[in-house]
Amino acid sequence: MDKLQYRAATAKGGVKTLLCSSGALLLWLLLFLLWPDLFHNSAWVLLLVCCLLGLVAGYGKLTEPLYVVELDQRGFSYVHHKGSWFVSWQGLSFISVPELAGHPLAYIGVKLRNYEDFLNQLQPRLAVHLMMEQRHLLIAALSSNCPSGTCPTELMVELSEYKGVTRSYKGAIAMFAHRMQLLRQLTGFDLFIPLNAIGSEPADFCRKVNQIRLQCLDNTVT
Repeated sequence: MDKLQYRAATAKGGVKTLLCSSGALLLWLLLFLLWPDLFHNSAWVLLLVCCLLGLVAGYGKLTEPLYVVELDQRGFSYVHHKGSWFVSWQGLSFISVPELAGHPLAYIGVKLRNYEDFLNQLQPRLAVHLMMEQRHLLIAALSSNCPSGTCPTELMVELSEYKGVTRSYKGAIAMFAHRMQLLRQLTGFDLFIPLNAIGSEPADFCRKVNQIRLQCLDNTVT
């Protein structure tokens, strides 16, 4: 099969945002030079702050990867601005939108068949950033599964060693492995992709990926 790429929704509009913010900032500076007495009003300061925030947002969009998900004959890739991870079709069980207490989460959930194949290619830098970004997901999952607040405290401990079937892992990779185990226990999934990064309807996206997985495993994909 030809590579199938899903454009990152978070990368869209970067040039437009940057140009509009730059134009507004230049206009602000021009007005300030021509009529400085107008700028005693706090509204002008707020406008300047908005222009600067627009520049930051536009630059942030431009630094996002152009494609967030790539599918090919080998498997499924997720591209993050801090790195990427890959799961082969043999190592992927399925993907879906996870739920907590009957409410869908703002993520695509990925369930793995084998942790070690995934951990062997995971970059420590990416593992750290994903754990930081998804900490609120962990807290929400713990709160949903422990409404009384009496969950064992060891659930929140980030262990620095993980023993796989054939080898042991240390540091950030081990911590990420334990986080995957805990999130699977709480949500049923190991990996998570934000919905706002997918430029596609979540249900259609999940159905397409699961279908391609089966076709690739059966060698019927074209």
